[in-house]
Amino acid sequence: MEYDVFISHASEDKEAFVRPLAKALGMLQVSVWFDEFSLQIGDSISRSIDKGLSQSRYGLVVISPAFIGKPWPEYELRGLVSREIGEDKFILPIWHGVTREQVVQFSPPLADKLAIDTSNVSSQEVAIQILKVVRPDLYRRHPRAQLERIASGEAMQDLQGEIERTQEQLEAVHEELSQYKCPHCGAPMVEKIHAPADEEQKHWDVREIYECGFVSFGGYMERPCPSDSNFPKLEEYELQSQHNPDEPHWKWTCYAIPKTAMAGRLHIMRGLGRTKEEAEQAVQQEYARCARKYIV
Repeated sequence: MEYDVFISHASEDKEAFVRPLAKALGMLQVSVWFDEFSLQIGDSISRSIDKGLSQSRYGLVVISPAFIGKPWPEYELRGLVSREIGEDKFILPIWHGVTREQVVQFSPPLADKLAIDTSNVSSQEVAIQILKVVRPDLYRRHPRAQLERIASGEAMQDLQGEIERTQEQLEAVHEELSQYKCPHCGAPMVEKIHAPADEEQKHWDVREIYECGFVSFGGYMERPCPSDSNFPKLEEYELQSQHNPDEPHWKWTCYAIPKTAMAGRLHIMRGLGRTKEEAEQAVQQEYARCARKYIV
C-alpha cells in the first residue's frame, strides 16, 4: 500500500505530538504511516527516510528539541537535504518547539528548506498546510471553512493542546537563556542541552549555543563567535572541487578543507553547482553567512 505521507520523528514526540497530528490528517483523508519511522538514538535518519519514501509519496520530518538532541552523524544531515529524492517525492520539515536559530545551528540546509513552524500557526493550520502540499486534490475540492470543520475534533484539540504547552515551555526557556550572553559579542544563549562527549555515550556534558553562532561544550569553545578576533578567515580553508559527471543537476561539489586548528572549529557546508565556479561561490557565500557578526 502507498501512503500519502510518512512522519519521521524522535520517539519522544510520538504520543504528545505525532499521534494527534496523524489522527488530524486522517480526518482530512490523508493516509499517514509513522510507527516504523520513530527514531531512537543510533538510528539512521537517511535509512528511515529511504524506507518511508519507499512506501509513501511525501515525508514529514518533525524537528524538535528531542530530535536535535540526538547525536546524528553530520553526513546524515547533509544527505537528508542534498540528495535527489525524485520529482514526485520530497521532504517537508516541521519545526516543533524549536527556533530558527536552533535549526540553523543544527543544520543550515534544513533551516533553508520550506518548513511549517508550529509556534506560528494553530493545529488546524498545521494539518491544512500539510494537506495543501501532500493532497492538493482534496484541498481544492473543499472550501476553506469546510476543511476547518472537517479537521476539528478530539484529535485536533489534543494537537492544539500540545502545541500550546510547547510554546509555553519554549517561552520559559527563552526567558531563562536570555540571561546568558556570548563572551565575545553579548548575543543571548538560545539553547543549553546535555549531549554525549564520546561515541559510547558514557560521558555527557553541557553544550551552550548562542544566537551569534558561538558554541561551547563542557566549557571549551566548539564553534567560534564571528566577533572573536581569532575567527578563521576564508584563506584558512583550501577549496577542493570535485566533478560529478553522473549527477543530473549539480555537476560540481566544492569542499572547504580547514588548514588551521581554528578553521577546523567552524564547519562550512559543502557547495553545489552546475559549474566549478558556481560550487566555489556557494562555499564562499556559506562562509560569509557564518562570519556575519551579531549586532546587539
